Amino acid sequence: MTGTAEGVARAYAARWLWKAAVPAALPVFGALTLLLIPLAVLAAPQASTQPASSACSTAGTAATVAGIALEAVQMGQAQTIVRVAAARGLGPHAATVALATAYQESRIRMLANDGSSPHLTAQQAAVTATSLTYAHDGLGADHDSVNTFQQRWTAGWGTVAQLMDPVHAADAFYARLVQVPDWQTVPLTRAAQAVQNSAAGGAYAGWEPLARELTAMLWPAAQDSAATPGGAVAAVCPGLPVPAGSWVRPSPGAVTSGYGPRQGVLHAGVDLAGPRNTPVYAATGGSVTTAACTSAFCDRDGNLNVAGYGNLVELDHGNGVTTRYAHLTGFTVTPGQQVPAGALLGFQGSTGNSTGVHLHFEVRQNGAPVDPLPWLADRGVDLHAPHPT
Repeated sequence: MTGTAEGVARAYAARWLWKAAVPAALPVFGALTLLLIPLAVLAAPQASTQPASSACSTAGTAATVAGIALEAVQMGQAQTIVRVAAARGLGPHAATVALATAYQESRIRMLANDGSSPHLTAQQAAVTATSLTYAHDGLGADHDSVNTFQQRWTAGWGTVAQLMDPVHAADAFYARLVQVPDWQTVPLTRAAQAVQNSAAGGAYAGWEPLARELTAMLWPAAQDSAATPGGAVAAVCPGLPVPAGSWVRPSPGAVTSGYGPRQGVLHAGVDLAGPRNTPVYAATGGSVTTAACTSAFCDRDGNLNVAGYGNLVELDHGNGVTTRYAHLTGFTVTPGQQVPAGALLGFQGSTGNSTGVHLHFEVRQNGAPVDPLPWLADRGVDLHAPHPT
């Protein structure tokens, strides 16, 4: 690890060190893992089939920037890139260079790679194809290049698992950018090319207006995120228009794992998998009892070796009923806050004890987990029904 990378690691460690007390303060949270995350909800007098929407993400809705239409997915990836620059203590120019590079390389999308390039050996192709097992926004096929910056594991950028982590991808770009002599004053395209060593290095300059305007849009929130520890983010997305007392689908996405035994351990909830930063909503009205990072770190994706739920929101609906929303990239509420049904709580992610982007949603009644599928079905919400994505 380079000195720069070590410095970033120490910065991240310092930034999230305070969270070590959270599992201690919430022992039931710290002791459980993804398989043990539960959730419950209060009976409502009026049911609702209002679908959840994924048209918004942590960066807001889709936007037109410098005359270029960007989807919410692209805006979400852009926000990650800008946030990492702020977390490293770099100025907005670094984010501008990175965004111009990412737009040229991937249109600011997290690309996987199926390994079909004829330039790869069979072994290299197999390793590259493992990128398909990680959350991604589309496919690329240039050698073994993956992610928003099209970084290559065979070129020493990191393992495929690391490169498919948006935070690592951005951090790796900045680690090399700051080693470029006079990177802050040389033309953007020269700085980007020094990092990327691309066959089309002159193309980065064409996206400088887009990158500058996009940085200006996202930099204030990135600075706030860097200055405030925790997974809190601005509530940039509107809540769902839901009648009081109704129940709603907590997030878009397909059911990928239901309630019940899993390898001898109870999976006490249901998993809904959608794109990274898909909005997560309150299934019904209640009081926020927890909005915190419950793992050692929540600024990047976790894995099965990380204990805790990552960023977790828990709601108390009264009469012994609570609901939990786990593995969020960030949350938009604070403990003690009263929220109505359909209120935005946070965004789907893979923090904590998790292996892929999803919402782990649970229902508990008097402390005991119940199956969310029939619980919600009794209240007019069918998680298996078609829904917007």
